[in-house]
Amino acid sequence: MPRVQTGILLSVLALALSCSGEKPRGMPAVEARPAAPRQDVDAQGGTGKRGPGELYNACERIWCLTHDRNFDLSHFMTGHVGWILHDDGSGDVFVPRHRTGGPAFPHARPNTLALCAKHVHPYWLGARSGPVTKTGYNVALGYDRAHYRSYGTRMMPCCVNAEAWGFLHASAPQEFRFGDRQAVEEMVGSGWQKAFPTAGSP
Repeated sequence: MPRVQTGILLSVLALALSCSGEKPRGMPAVEARPAAPRQDVDAQGGTGKRGPGELYNACERIWCLTHDRNFDLSHFMTGHVGWILHDDGSGDVFVPRHRTGGPAFPHARPNTLALCAKHVHPYWLGARSGPVTKTGYNVALGYDRAHYRSYGTRMMPCCVNAEAWGFLHASAPQEFRFGDRQAVEEMVGSGWQKAFPTAGSP
């Protein structure tokens, strides 16, 4: 048999063996990868820094500079006065109103959320600093005019998570439709993740 034909025959046999489903001899078996580690959740439902570098989260939770952990929005509804801001290098961060030190957020957007320990208010920082008041005051807001002058309108109580997340991450926040039921329905499913189960939970 000529050498060319012998070479072709050996190539065909090698190909047939490789397609037979049998593992080639001498090749190590592929080991199964270990499962991702369970999220470290403390007793308050807080989680650690996501990383790398200065990245606290990927906007699925909010980093609390008071407690140095990531939380869902409900954590900030009482006892927290300050701003939730989005910084492209750090994620979503709560900054207490009267802090005297800590990290700077040079890449923070001007559209933020002001917290008064009761409500979540859309708020502008920077050159156009101040509350969002274009909706006008009305008694249905549930607070007086002095509070409105300080904080402006608030996010709809029924949909505060989706609406607040939507305003903070809007590509054109100046055009955000506050109180628009249709817009809120379009945002269903968006927002910060709810509290994770703690280590003792199933």
